[in-house]
Amino acid sequence: MLLAAGMLGACVMGTNTNRAGSMEVVVATTPGSLLSVQTQPLEAALAYAGQRYLITYRSRGVAGEPIVASGYVLLPKGEPPNSGWPVLAWAHGTTGVADICAPSAIYPGGPEDSYHQIVLPVLDWWLAQGYAVIAPDYQGLGTPGGHPYMNAASQLHTVVDAVRALHWLRPSAISPDWVVMGHSQGGAAALEVAAHGQIDMPEMHLRGAIALAPGGYQYADIAEYVLAHPRLDPGITAFLPIVLLGAEAAAPSLDVGKLVSADMQPLLNFARSRCLSELRQEITKSPSSVFRKNADVKPLLGYLAHQSIENMSPTVPVMLIQGTADKLINSHGTRAYYQKLCKAGKTAFYHAISNGSHRDALSQSQSVAQQFLAYLDGEEMPVCSVDGGI
Repeated sequence: MLLAAGMLGACVMGTNTNRAGSMEVVVATTPGSLLSVQTQPLEAALAYAGQRYLITYRSRGVAGEPIVASGYVLLPKGEPPNSGWPVLAWAHGTTGVADICAPSAIYPGGPEDSYHQIVLPVLDWWLAQGYAVIAPDYQGLGTPGGHPYMNAASQLHTVVDAVRALHWLRPSAISPDWVVMGHSQGGAAALEVAAHGQIDMPEMHLRGAIALAPGGYQYADIAEYVLAHPRLDPGITAFLPIVLLGAEAAAPSLDVGKLVSADMQPLLNFARSRCLSELRQEITKSPSSVFRKNADVKPLLGYLAHQSIENMSPTVPVMLIQGTADKLINSHGTRAYYQKLCKAGKTAFYHAISNGSHRDALSQSQSVAQQFLAYLDGEEMPVCSVDGGI
């Protein structure tokens, strides 16, 4: 990954012989300012992409402090329309907390490549619709510092500032109109952007948000579930080190190493340098307990509750897509959040994928996204329908 020498105010032009294309470091003083740009080769799955860039940019962290964030840009083939390409901000799902888990650093055969191969055709569909794509890595993935996994403020900032960075990259080619879409962890990020993105970035026009199997509904429940169910399914256990380390990265006083059991400690250490897929392979049997006996988890529960998506009140139309057979995200929770939005008078839509898995919400999202975009362009569609979806 490119670590931002631009944070020091350097201004350098040069060629990086170890990676394809050229690298430019730019002076940056405001959120969204570019720190570095590097051209990258295009994957074969991106038939409608004309250019790909790796970027680093100035963003804001958990408390609004200046940070460096990274991500990648995909531009459609051909010339932009006179009004510029509209933007899709893509918020990725859970990959881990280690730098090697950053989507912009994924490589063929790498630990998160299987997820990336599901993402690419979906992003290519957006490119085919004429959208420029910006895909942030989030705070601390591929750049200095820890990754505050699922922290609402941090995810909002890195997504919004990535859109700003795209405008710095190609100001005359990019429209102020943009849409955010995210899956799993990124689904929560999309809802955070739906609630605060237009206020945070009033110079652009946020049209709507698509949340695919969004995580974070009643987020503190994950820790409470662990306390009530000592013997967990290994698939659930794989997420726990990521949740705990992410919470600690955002709130160091939580000191999760002092909360977990001796059996859980090795998994916590493993997760510091490995990705989710590797955790799944490592965990064949869950530890007998996750937390130490008499551990004070109240501060942790309070922190997690503050990040929950039910705290998010969107100011733009929202489309929720959820597989009914999702084993990671409870479909009843997603539907409950949808119903909460409807009761609050929000413009919300819900699409259930019958027998759909967690990843099906992503891989089968295009046709529903097409309907949502048509709605944003003026076509009628039932809002908060009685049957709960389209």
